Amino acid sequence: MRIARAMGVFACVLGMLGLASCGGGGMGANSPSPDQQMASVFTVGTDAPLPSVISCQVTITGATLYNGITNVNVMPSAPQTIDFAKLSGLHQLMDLNAVPTGTYSSATITLSSVTIGYLDTSVNPPTVSTINGTLSQSTETVNFKNPFVLNDDDLVGLRMEFDIAKSLPVDQSGQVTGVVNPTFHMALLAADDSNVSIDDFHAGVVGVTGNNSFTMQGPKGRQWAVQADSSTVLDDSDQPINQFTTNTIVSVSGTLDRVTKAIDASEIEVVSNDHFYVGGLLTSVRPPAPQAATAADLYVRSELPDLNTFQDGQIATFSLDGSERYRIGNISLPLTTLLFNNSAMAAGQRVDLGGALSTVNGAETLTVHRVVLRRQGQAGDWVVGSTNVQSGDAGSFQLNDDRTAGLLLPNPLTVVTTNATRFVGLSGLSALSGSSPIALRVVGFVLFDSVSSQPVMIAKAVEQITD
Repeated sequence: MRIARAMGVFACVLGMLGLASCGGGGMGANSPSPDQQMASVFTVGTDAPLPSVISCQVTITGATLYNGITNVNVMPSAPQTIDFAKLSGLHQLMDLNAVPTGTYSSATITLSSVTIGYLDTSVNPPTVSTINGTLSQSTETVNFKNPFVLNDDDLVGLRMEFDIAKSLPVDQSGQVTGVVNPTFHMALLAADDSNVSIDDFHAGVVGVTGNNSFTMQGPKGRQWAVQADSSTVLDDSDQPINQFTTNTIVSVSGTLDRVTKAIDASEIEVVSNDHFYVGGLLTSVRPPAPQAATAADLYVRSELPDLNTFQDGQIATFSLDGSERYRIGNISLPLTTLLFNNSAMAAGQRVDLGGALSTVNGAETLTVHRVVLRRQGQAGDWVVGSTNVQSGDAGSFQLNDDRTAGLLLPNPLTVVTTNATRFVGLSGLSALSGSSPIALRVVGFVLFDSVSSQPVMIAKAVEQITD
């Protein structure tokens, strides 16, 4: 069983934010003097999961950077629990803090627990079970390939990449043993580096501050300013930013602004106007497409607000009646409803469900008003000889998808590319050639193809995985 490397977390340090003591390992952070020059660091996470492993929740109690003198804390809001298995090429914004300027040569991560979730597709509908991992060590220090110099007022990202392939050893039958050998790959990168961009950051709107700006509060309670401009992709032309309310929950992608430290949004998607959303992976749709679905099982990976009814790591069933509004995330075209609707839902798709939460006799029920198809990452080997080039980078290829959603999707999975698809580590679609498999990670949308009656993936990015 070959396991792809998990992608990581990045952190950016702000001069206006104070330092807190670091948790774990007895390491501390020195408070800066009033005239201490400061830089800024933010934290993001990403991952590529194992076959059948649907979640890998890692509780991080501390993250520090070493400047040759002391370990500086970059996660004062720890502990934080990150489900690395849900990211698969996407980046999760975790924190933003201030650190003194200087030359940083290493990073240390401190963990307290790991919980591993398994998807059982031998039953219909699929079920999930969990085991508590056993940590072989609670801290790991990673030396940077090149020391990084932080200058005054810099804004940089700490990319923390959890290597699942090395962290979760398997036995002779290919099953995870439960032992966790935490292995991270980390690097400090400029804020505008695509490896520390912000993907699909979900938060509730706190207030509108202008026609193109608002403040939102994330899952950890921290507030973030968001700024849009003429190039920002908005999902709903009939709901401009100045009409957002405190019942609005959004998904924002973009980068942190070097000067304001606000999120400069490249994409803003409304996922709920009812003050509640739940997101995750569809594990079963009934009846299956192309029939109109009346029920869907969702493996819950996130929710706002945090309630007991829909627990992360559990499968919940939701009723559908066709009145829901269906969207493809971050594509501002009404025609998306023709490509994704209640007759085009499939197991293996990543979705957000927004709606109204009601309580009757102590039981909470979500009435779904909005279903948003989200980008997701899949990984595996390019199928030799499967590349079909139509024009430039437009065409298709097949992927032996051996990751979590690959258990729910066709294998091999057909991947459709366009001239807008970004190729990383590859010169383009035609580079997928030769007589040997090529390890790939693909980020894009999974759509139901009515012609083949099978899900296919529309690629936004295709990356060659190298170790």
